[in-house]
Amino acid sequence: MKAQSETSKKSVQDLEKEIADLKARITFKDMELTRVSTAVTEKTGKLKRLLEQIESLDLDQATKKMMKESCLTLIDSHIIGKMINTELTEADSVFLSRLQKKHPKLNQREMRVLHLVKLNNDTREIAQTIGISTRGLESIRYRLHKKLGLGKHQSIKTYLSEFAITE
Repeated sequence: MKAQSETSKKSVQDLEKEIADLKARITFKDMELTRVSTAVTEKTGKLKRLLEQIESLDLDQATKKMMKESCLTLIDSHIIGKMINTELTEADSVFLSRLQKKHPKLNQREMRVLHLVKLNNDTREIAQTIGISTRGLESIRYRLHKKLGLGKHQSIKTYLSEFAITE
């Protein structure tokens, strides 16, 4: 009876610790989401101001048009990046939760990169979304390859596809 009581007490303590850890992770994720959201909003605002300035420049129409289209493309990619960072489906949440359980040493940025890889984004798109260079993303992918325990010729994308369909 006493052993059962101690086991129950230990289970309660373990659950309380897990709840505290989850609350801390949620707080961290909320802060990171706020930071990313603020950065995207600031970049979008700067791009819109740049777009207005381009209009007032004394340039030929073809050059103006090219510059304006570039700005609009960047604005769209920032907005899409913001949506990717904030709108997870239930299936995505389950996938990321399972992935985190299997690979607990993955940090938030790595989890975001893996999610974007799973969504078939290429290296350039992912780098733009998280606000780093493509070379920086290649470094992250290299470290992810090791953290996931993949062989030299194994693909992260293939690994994630197979992981998503296994229970």
